[in-house]
Amino acid sequence: MQYLCCVVKDSWWYKMFDIYHSTKGNNELPYVRVACIHTDSLSEAFGSTQNIEESWHPEGKRSTSSGDVLHDLINDKFYFLVPMGNGRHGEKIYETWGDTVVIDNFDLNGFIYNEVQT
Repeated sequence: MQYLCCVVKDSWWYKMFDIYHSTKGNNELPYVRVACIHTDSLSEAFGSTQNIEESWHPEGKRSTSSGDVLHDLINDKFYFLVPMGNGRHGEKIYETWGDTVVIDNFDLNGFIYNEVQT
């Protein structure tokens, strides 16, 4: 399996984020790792994977969006971009949709979002 690693910043103290895209638009189904981004923040990692004027990825991958996961490799934290629900035909509606939350049960084969409301 090949991985793209984009260097956004060129200093050793910056963070690294793996970007995982949902393959079926449902967090309970498989994910694929699409990139490793070197940057200093979660928001920059997200911004670096957006198709604004052109594709951010040489293979034309879609923009990172709700339902996707960003993994902070330095702090080993997984950030879930909470979608409205668990897929187009899913039965769950998430109260925290639109938020970015830390999850502790990410799995490439999919995971159950254990929603915690604050």
